[in-house]
Amino acid sequence: MQILPAAPDTLEADAPAAPDDTTAGITVSDLEAARDVVVSSDFWLGLGQTLIQFGVVVGLALLAIWLVKRIKKRWVASVEDDPATDKRRQRVLTTADILGSLARYVIWTIAAFTVLEVVGIPVGPLLAGAGIAGLAIGFGAQTLVRDVISGFFLLFDDTLGSGDLIRIGDEVGTVEYVGLRLIKVRKFDGELLMIPAGELRTFGNKSIGYARVVVNVGLSYEQDATQALRVLEDVAAEWAESEGAQAIMVEDAPQVQGLLELGDSAVTARVIVQVKPGEQFAADREIRSLIKTRFDERGIEIPFPRRTVYVKSLDDGAPDLEAAAGAS
Repeated sequence: MQILPAAPDTLEADAPAAPDDTTAGITVSDLEAARDVVVSSDFWLGLGQTLIQFGVVVGLALLAIWLVKRIKKRWVASVEDDPATDKRRQRVLTTADILGSLARYVIWTIAAFTVLEVVGIPVGPLLAGAGIAGLAIGFGAQTLVRDVISGFFLLFDDTLGSGDLIRIGDEVGTVEYVGLRLIKVRKFDGELLMIPAGELRTFGNKSIGYARVVVNVGLSYEQDATQALRVLEDVAAEWAESEGAQAIMVEDAPQVQGLLELGDSAVTARVIVQVKPGEQFAADREIRSLIKTRFDERGIEIPFPRRTVYVKSLDDGAPDLEAAAGAS
């Protein structure tokens, strides 16, 4: 009987391996565990509790911001009837804007950290990282830091407020908003200037103390100056007795300063008066209109530019320029 040789071991090695329970690193047991977690009541209860806490935090933040806006609105309403140049009104408007902005930043920051705690993200490392990042940003954003510090001192020095009429270089406008970093100034033509607080180094405030109306009046050389000055004094007294002038004047009466300048075509006289800030423009227009009316009634001429030209001929003894040029 012939005995067949045993099959080589390679046949066993080439046999396909039995499928295991792993697929791309995820085992069946892991999938089953995840399924058990998803279908478990504890998972859904925890998720619902997290969502409820998240909603409560956001709702409390919105409620706090609404309360701040409500308080700000009532505070501003208490000074709405005050004059636009009243410093108390300006201080309230400015402070209300700043406190409203700070309240929003603080409330949302606290809400964000609270939500991170609810989700399970540790806040401590974030705060440490934020401190280091803030230090680095502070060195890189020196202009921003300068603007904030300058805005802080502008607010608390009480040199600038909402509603003030200010001059910055050649620009004149009314302050609409004062913040820690930015100041908004509205020009007469409607243009809104955005000025960083750090760049507001030299400016003029026309809303502090009093304003002075300066009216320069030109008189012709042929005009009797004494008569013209007398008419100006009558005009100043007439304007000062009006009801509108009595409400805005700071001093007792306007002053006529006499003849101040001998110009090419006119002799200049001046009328000045101190009024409340912001009222100088209307007072200037009223005084000029009254001067024009009274001058027309009394025949006083407001001069126009004029020149006297002298013409000489060579026959009058003037040097012959062509001959002189040829000799030279």
